[in-house]
Amino acid sequence: MLLVKNMNNLIKLNFWAIFFVTLLSSYDARAGRFLIPRDNNVIAVLNRVESLEYIIPRDDIKVFVWNMYKGGKDTWSKDFKTLIKDKDILLLQEVLTVPHMTKEIMKDSARTYYIATSFIDKKRNYARTGVATASQFEPVRVGWQRSYYREPVIKTPKMVGVVEYDLTGTDKNLLTLNIHAINFVSTRKLKHMVKAALDEASRHDGPVVFGGDFNTWSKKKLRMLSSLMNRYRYKAVSFAKDGRMKTFGNILDHVFIRDLKVKKSMVYNAIEGSDHKAMEVHLAF
Repeated sequence: MLLVKNMNNLIKLNFWAIFFVTLLSSYDARAGRFLIPRDNNVIAVLNRVESLEYIIPRDDIKVFVWNMYKGGKDTWSKDFKTLIKDKDILLLQEVLTVPHMTKEIMKDSARTYYIATSFIDKKRNYARTGVATASQFEPVRVGWQRSYYREPVIKTPKMVGVVEYDLTGTDKNLLTLNIHAINFVSTRKLKHMVKAALDEASRHDGPVVFGGDFNTWSKKKLRMLSSLMNRYRYKAVSFAKDGRMKTFGNILDHVFIRDLKVKKSMVYNAIEGSDHKAMEVHLAF
């Protein structure tokens, strides 16, 4: 038992060591490599489609959630094209506006993509990175929330995309929260970011989908997230044959819902286009 505990501690120590070495090797403080956009420049629109429909059918809302690893895997392009077919709403994390990702997004004739930008990378030709919410339906509102706390060393924030859609047969709108949570910080700082998004949603009178990469890589962070979601009356979507990415044995990616019913849920366990596995959820209001 002691040996197992020491091995786990060693793995965690190596994880943190590799993280900080990677950050320090990529960060040029003098050059100010990473730019945080002003408030009026956070949202970037890619692939504007003018002929979007306006009202989502409320009895079968197909939501797709995926951290795409900045398109860094060999099969990302092929998997992306396959996976997004017939989906009503895409909640995407680690979107990076480099040519190979932008090219595939621009091929999507059905959807407009709204990127909530975490930061802009000067060394990658001023590419934006952040979360993107996309749909074949025109949103009622597009917004964002920036994390109050920032990642260590590189001092960059993380984002929540806040996008609202009209639903058929009701005066209620669907609110989507798309999160790539702050990562290498304490549970308290992660809680601050998630709670801020939940407080935003508490002012919304209607159903809510809250999905993405919550970076819950410790049991303490998972317990915090579960407790917080319960307090705000959200239900976690469960998955059969659950191959979602884990760190230290803890699942990172989640989908939570309020005032919605799950009709179907699945994880694309066989897809290798990212280090994270994509999730699909069919919902009804």
